[in-house]
Amino acid sequence: MSEKETNEAYIPGQCNIGPDEIRKRNRIGFIGLTLMIVFVIVAEVYQIPKGWKLLLFAPTAYALSGFIQARHKFCFIFGYFGLFNISGKRTKVKDAAQLRSDRLKALNIVAQIFTGSLLITLLYYFLS
Repeated sequence: MSEKETNEAYIPGQCNIGPDEIRKRNRIGFIGLTLMIVFVIVAEVYQIPKGWKLLLFAPTAYALSGFIQARHKFCFIFGYFGLFNISGKRTKVKDAAQLRSDRLKALNIVAQIFTGSLLITLLYYFLS
């Protein structure tokens, strides 16, 4: 285990996942990015109606959810439900102030995902 991995710790509102969970989130991001690329290629090759291009939102949200959670070292689902997983074992947050801090961070990440997905989707929609 590297020195960086051993220094990982739960920090309310800042870090609630460890290296294994971060890798999972990055994997989700790359799967979503692949789905985005496939969607755009299929949409352009088959010249789908413009309104259907708004469906790009789903794979974009999936991709951004993975990448943003990995970057923040924070799972928004764990944060909202008061969990953390630094060392491979899910643990419940017991302190109300910590839970409140985690939920605010979770909502902030969801807002980033939604906003980013909306902007990318609308950019594709209006430029295609």
